[in-house]
Amino acid sequence: MLTAEAREAAKAEYLNYIRRLNLTELIATLTASDGKVSWEVRITKRGGEYFEVCGRSSRLDLYLMPTIGGYLVAVPNYQRAGLVPEDCNEGDIMEYCDIDNRIDAITLATAVRYLIRRGFADGPQG
Repeated sequence: MLTAEAREAAKAEYLNYIRRLNLTELIATLTASDGKVSWEVRITKRGGEYFEVCGRSSRLDLYLMPTIGGYLVAVPNYQRAGLVPEDCNEGDIMEYCDIDNRIDAITLATAVRYLIRRGFADGPQG
């Protein structure tokens, strides 16, 4: 059984975690296209930890960091991850991250390229 002090410390830590998750910063609003139709891609930094990529009625949570073999792209809400090149495209996202939906792959590739070029791909504190 926890002491009153331990409960208060755990509660304070949890409240801080919730406050941090609610911190958002709009990074960019971009345009993606499949060659026929264009749509808006919104990138928001969440909690100083990960990115929320929204476009065409989809939301992809994105963790992005450099590795020796390329950039690690993790999309936990799709349970997908993979290594992609810096100039990744929809095919790279579909193949290496196993994203089946072409529109989601285009949306994610647009966001990943932007974040890498702007220096946001340096891990959890990026």
